[in-house]
Amino acid sequence: MMNYQIYLLRFLLLAVMAASGTGTADAQMPGPPISGVVFSEQRGPMGGVTISLVHPAVGRSSPALSAANGGYFFANVPPQAQPYFIEAYWGNQLLYRGQVRYEGGTVRFDIRLP
Repeated sequence: MMNYQIYLLRFLLLAVMAASGTGTADAQMPGPPISGVVFSEQRGPMGGVTISLVHPAVGRSSPALSAANGGYFFANVPPQAQPYFIEAYWGNQLLYRGQVRYEGGTVRFDIRLP
């Protein structure tokens, strides 16, 4: 076979594999490394709460803002052997400070407020 015929066959084979979903990376996009819901026993899910991760080696994360359903998430969290501090603020008022371990994978961490 001539070179262009080989390239054409490779192209067609790759196109068929991509269309059928085989031969491509079957890894699904991972979920956010750390996610959860901010929930108040008195008010239910709380939107508009600012959540931050703090770690002595990594520093402070960009803040996440909880959605109307209380949901929040952090992407691109570097795994660490020591736990992160997780903080929840309403304006400048600290509502919660706890610890969450993240050594890889996905972690669900719900924040319960009074």
